[in-house]
Amino acid sequence: MKSLLGLSGNDITMKSMAPKFKSIISLFVVLLMTGCGGSDAPELGSVSGLVTLDGKPLADAQIRFQPTSGRSSEAVTDENGNYTLRYTAEENGALPGEHQVFITTATEGQAMPAEGGDEGEWVEGREELLPEKYHAKSELKETVTAGNNTINFELTSN
Repeated sequence: MKSLLGLSGNDITMKSMAPKFKSIISLFVVLLMTGCGGSDAPELGSVSGLVTLDGKPLADAQIRFQPTSGRSSEAVTDENGNYTLRYTAEENGALPGEHQVFITTATEGQAMPAEGGDEGEWVEGREELLPEKYHAKSELKETVTAGNNTINFELTSN
């Protein structure tokens, strides 16, 4: 049966679907162009380097880069004194800009959990090996730029 405009039921269905189909395709194209979800993470510069104390690699030192504003980045040196800053658990790096740097070797003692729910073994803390000018009253300042940054620290005991 023909409508008043001379179109059959099939013609009306196809013609009314065309604008909807175009809208769906347009939305799909826009989503593809903007990406799926995007990233809220800021641009970071990757930062790694070597920490030495009196010319020898400093193992197990905790390093924190604190920008003038924003989230800090942290690392712990390996047995050879090397470190790579982490911004989050998933992302390496630090915010570009000026940072005050804090390096410490002190750790607190803690009870390590044992298997089976028993009381764990006590692990002694470590006393600070570094002068306050590297941690509590840090005089260390560094600039992080976009891209790769190698920042070494040659610390002295005095």
